[in-house]
Amino acid sequence: MIGCILSNLRRQYGAVTLLESLLAEEFSHLSARNPGAVATVEFSIQELLRQLAVERRSLHALYAAVNPKAKRLADVVDDFDPQSREQAQAFVAAIDKVEQRGAKQAARNYSMALGLYDLTKSSLDNLQKLLIPKKAVYGSRGRIASAMPAPGLINGRL
Repeated sequence: MIGCILSNLRRQYGAVTLLESLLAEEFSHLSARNPGAVATVEFSIQELLRQLAVERRSLHALYAAVNPKAKRLADVVDDFDPQSREQAQAFVAAIDKVEQRGAKQAARNYSMALGLYDLTKSSLDNLQKLLIPKKAVYGSRGRIASAMPAPGLINGRL
């Protein structure tokens, strides 16, 4: 059982390391303004997060099998032999460190994506404002056309 727990922690460490590199790749695509590549990497990130959640649930089931009252890995790690305990604690510390770096990178990616969205939205709003005709503009028949029709009152019965 201890071997299964250590194997799970090793897989989780590999997954969060891969996640960190995918987030860095996503940032480079955001910087290059390549939306197709960003979407591709984003799908990979979402799938990796799904797999990581499955690994976390299976780890919870593993240490719950060791001690049904255990809510966290720290509750069962004291039952391990000293070498396995050190390995488990090292994996947990390494996973935490990589997750922290990944969270910072994800925040940078979010800021970059939000900034690019704001820039694009303001550009489109400005372009739309320029395309809307002003009030005294000639229409297609050579007459002065109104940009907006005058307000009117509609009376009727249903």
